[in-house]
Amino acid sequence: MTNMSDTKTSDGQLPCMNLSYRKASRVISQIYDREFTEVGLKCTQFSILRAVRELRQTTNAALQSLLVLEQTTLTRGLKPLIRDGYIKIEAGLDKREKLLSLTTKGMDLYHRADKKWQQAQNAVIRKLGRKTSEQMLEMNESLVALRG
Repeated sequence: MTNMSDTKTSDGQLPCMNLSYRKASRVISQIYDREFTEVGLKCTQFSILRAVRELRQTTNAALQSLLVLEQTTLTRGLKPLIRDGYIKIEAGLDKREKLLSLTTKGMDLYHRADKKWQQAQNAVIRKLGRKTSEQMLEMNESLVALRG
């Protein structure tokens, strides 16, 4: 079997882009999740809190689009945040529409978690270097632009 981190496979092909990206993504998630343990969040939940905070009031559809998440994945991340009183749901103009926003408790959690996010962010940048970190962010934007 070929080493899955080689730059080319035995037949001269590039290694699987999906596998390579997922491995890197898991490592990054683990670094952030370690920091968020103290505040009782996963990095996926922090991403939702951050997006809701930035948008102030939003819908599931807007969050899905912004975070590039499937509905079921978003619902799985939202459930504990709603259950624990960090995000509230209100009726929109259309009765079928539900608007999401942070509660006061949610804002407090966000501020505590944001400090942990900054620590994880700084650790990753320190380990990779600023230039590599910036290149990764540019590459990630290119990857997200592939969505159809």
